[in-house]
Amino acid sequence: MANLRLDLRAEAIKPLKDGAIPIVPGDPDHSAIIQRIFAPTAARRMPPQYAHKEISDQQKETIRRWVAEGAVYQGHWAYMPITRPAAPAGSNPIDFFIQAGLTKAGLTAAPEADRRTLIRRVTLDLTGLIPTPAEVSAFENDRSPQAYEHLVDRLLDSPHYAEQRAMHWLDAVRYADTCGFHGDNIFPAWPYRDYVLNSFRNNKPFDQFTREQLAGDLLPNATTEQKVASAYNRLNRTSAEGGLQPEEYLAKYGADRVRTVSVAWLGSTMGCAECHDHKFDPFLTKDFYAMKAFFADVEETGLLPDRGEKAWGTQIELPTAAQTHQREALDKDIALAKQALDAKLTAPTPEEERALLAQWKSGALAWQFQRPEAARALNGAKLNVYNEEAVPGNVYSGGELVAENKPGHGLIVASGHNPDNETYIVTLRPGKGSWTSLGLDVETEDGLPGNGIARGADRFLLTGVEATIDGKPIAFSLATGDKTTQNGMPAMAVLDHDPNTGWGVQLGESTAPFLALRFAERLETGPDTRIVVTLRHDSLEYRRAVIGRFRLALSSATYSWPGEGTAGNRSKYKEGGEFAWAGGLPMAAINALKGEPSKNKDAKEAEKEVAANRKALREYFDWTHPELTPLMVKLESLEAKRNLLQASIAHVVTTVAVAPRETRILPRANWMDKTGAIVEPAIPEMFGKLETNGRRATRLDLANWIVSPTNPLTSRAFVNRTWREFFGTGISKTLDDLGSQGEWPTNPELLDWLASEFMHDWDVKHLVRTIVLSKTYRQSSTESTLAAAKDPENRLLSHQARYRADAENVHDIALELSGLLNPEFGGPSVRPYEPDGYLATLNFPKREYSASRGEDLYRRGIYTLWRRTFLHPSLLNFDAPTREECTVNRTVSNTPLQALDLLNDPIFVEAARVFAERALSKSDQISWIFQQALNRNPTVQERSILSDLYAKNLERFTASPDAARELTVIGDSPVPKDANLPKLAALTMVTRAILNLHETITRN
Repeated sequence: MANLRLDLRAEAIKPLKDGAIPIVPGDPDHSAIIQRIFAPTAARRMPPQYAHKEISDQQKETIRRWVAEGAVYQGHWAYMPITRPAAPAGSNPIDFFIQAGLTKAGLTAAPEADRRTLIRRVTLDLTGLIPTPAEVSAFENDRSPQAYEHLVDRLLDSPHYAEQRAMHWLDAVRYADTCGFHGDNIFPAWPYRDYVLNSFRNNKPFDQFTREQLAGDLLPNATTEQKVASAYNRLNRTSAEGGLQPEEYLAKYGADRVRTVSVAWLGSTMGCAECHDHKFDPFLTKDFYAMKAFFADVEETGLLPDRGEKAWGTQIELPTAAQTHQREALDKDIALAKQALDAKLTAPTPEEERALLAQWKSGALAWQFQRPEAARALNGAKLNVYNEEAVPGNVYSGGELVAENKPGHGLIVASGHNPDNETYIVTLRPGKGSWTSLGLDVETEDGLPGNGIARGADRFLLTGVEATIDGKPIAFSLATGDKTTQNGMPAMAVLDHDPNTGWGVQLGESTAPFLALRFAERLETGPDTRIVVTLRHDSLEYRRAVIGRFRLALSSATYSWPGEGTAGNRSKYKEGGEFAWAGGLPMAAINALKGEPSKNKDAKEAEKEVAANRKALREYFDWTHPELTPLMVKLESLEAKRNLLQASIAHVVTTVAVAPRETRILPRANWMDKTGAIVEPAIPEMFGKLETNGRRATRLDLANWIVSPTNPLTSRAFVNRTWREFFGTGISKTLDDLGSQGEWPTNPELLDWLASEFMHDWDVKHLVRTIVLSKTYRQSSTESTLAAAKDPENRLLSHQARYRADAENVHDIALELSGLLNPEFGGPSVRPYEPDGYLATLNFPKREYSASRGEDLYRRGIYTLWRRTFLHPSLLNFDAPTREECTVNRTVSNTPLQALDLLNDPIFVEAARVFAERALSKSDQISWIFQQALNRNPTVQERSILSDLYAKNLERFTASPDAARELTVIGDSPVPKDANLPKLAALTMVTRAILNLHETITRN
């Protein structure tokens, strides 16, 4: 209230406005704080009564004595230089410091945990998975003194160790697959996640890890890996909203970076200084904006486009060596094919033009369209059925239009195993209909390469199409919105001269992509008529070329094209921004044939239009000339392969340094207030200044200071967070605030010894190994009565802790037990099952969710597509952060919703069913299940309960086979053809219960 700061000695010894001096070193009688503490009346005494803070007489005397001795300020513990406390040689220093604290409190350490508990604990902590029965048995039977040490080293060498370590780092740097603001669209970031994974796997020194992320682009001769690392600077939330104020969002982006670097590396709440000097710690507003100025050179715009060539700003592509070689070979072949084609291209003669015009007027050019200019590739499908009621002539009389997709539902996504056949079944009920065509309408899918469109690709390759009505083949021809293969017409997109294969589906800005089956005769349908369409396509060569989905459309619209002047002449498909005529010629070509420029244009504009019309006519002639078809087919085939290859190449956002933008202090963080002083990049004043020889400091200078011996915060913050992962709580509980409002460490000497050890060579694996080899880590989690009374929160660590596994680990354990877990390391993000309609409120664009297919469904949780505004509900339910902001301390809750999730989420239901399938062949199923999940045998009571559960459900499912089938078909993994469904369903109820056990998902 008096603007008095007692945390800064220089402020505390200055006279106030009324002349009083808070602290007079050596003179407590004239020090205002002593006068107030000892004031005889409550009105003047500090602290005031309403604060409910009491100071004991002993504490008052301590303060008086401190002032009398000169009021020497030691400084806050976190900001003091790190000194290495002495520890006896020959033992783990962790145990020395912990034992000293226990002895002082009159407590003793718990004995070592039994071997089963120990291997389960360390395996889960280091890899996020549980050990197999064989691994437990081997460890229990290995009585060599180095058995545990060898176990730890094996786990540290596992790629799963890197996945577990990366999980919490990704929280800290707020890694996600979506932009966070506005439509929360997906942007290319997953290669950065793989950089983090590989860094932990290869034990990259933490100081190098830091430099590469903050300033990888600034390192001399920066490698591709270092440029990928610099994607860290681009992981902040960004917006593509058209109405935003760019300066406002640039201010948001910069502030986010300051908050993140200060928490992730420094363990400090520097974000509090965005509006004013920090109320509790010596961070000034100037410090906040000086830190922000380090990032003023990052190339970016306030409004970041999410589509087009400039989508998400600068990116780099990351082809594999094989992809690079294949692309170079295709480029050479394409160049030769173009040369061969160009040599044959000729302009139409006047006679050919007159014949073409006559053909068009007579209607003979029906469904012959120009080559698409804005084509994209499709290599996946999802089916949505709709009734095209808006189409003229549609006589569908109502009723329900039902469709199902076999063998699976959902988009075929990157890295998934595409099925060779996709069958779409449409049932009409109860109404009747009369249909002339059935179409597959391409929809983009948010989040795929190129925003749902394969980058640069222009073909979805079919290898066959079949259609039946009520089991009888339907005669049809194929057409798209821009071309056809009707008899006698050129096969523009056909790659092998077969009109039923090799179709390229157009997907352009101004055209409706459409692949249509035009029936030879109008189909008359009644109740329960079934139309079945099967698409066959290449499911292997381009399995990583992702793209949109199909939407099935039934249409009874008829088209007529007898000549000019009839409504039927205009197709509903646009070409190049204007309607193409159903007669086949684009308007520009028609105008060229008729020699008619548009009206109301001056001579110069008319001349340009005539030239454009002639160009369109030339292109049309070229692409419809029968002699050129073989050359075009070859070129189309090569370009399709090249573009699909390009679609499979990974991209990632990256940092590019540009001329730094001006950085001002924003009063009260008001981005519109330009009155604040301009600041240059600088570290907080309390830590001194960077030596840059007069040049502007860079992000690399910042990174070097962050990992320098003069900065006491980084190693303390990282060690404290790491400790939390192995004991449930940090040495200081407040991981994100090592300042004065944070908790004082329970064992400051231990924290500083670990920080000093870590700073020596920034070896993360050595830090982790030191922790898990300690006797403190290996203690039993059983609490003594005395410890419960003296240290109820176990801050002195008289025993180990029990807590629920992290969200991703809960998911992974279920998959591991089922045998479905795909252990593939790294790669694109994947999409587990998600509730229908979960994304219904997302706009710009509206979107539906398409789960991954095949083995991608069973990747580890760390690879789940991280959508910030709509995080996968299972992860959210088990307390994973949305990563909209930096998070260094996950909450751990236990709620009924989590039990419901484990029982009902398709991920866990399918895992339980496949787990049960594995158990069916065992003679003692319950014992086998317990050994797999809990690495022990069931008790008599447990066996009785589960046997009763199985018997009751077997009776239920035997009486209701449909219920058994309904349970066992959940998920994409096939049920064995010879499976006894009632028995499988009953045993699935048992494995569901096991997956829901507290013991299964608890780290003990």
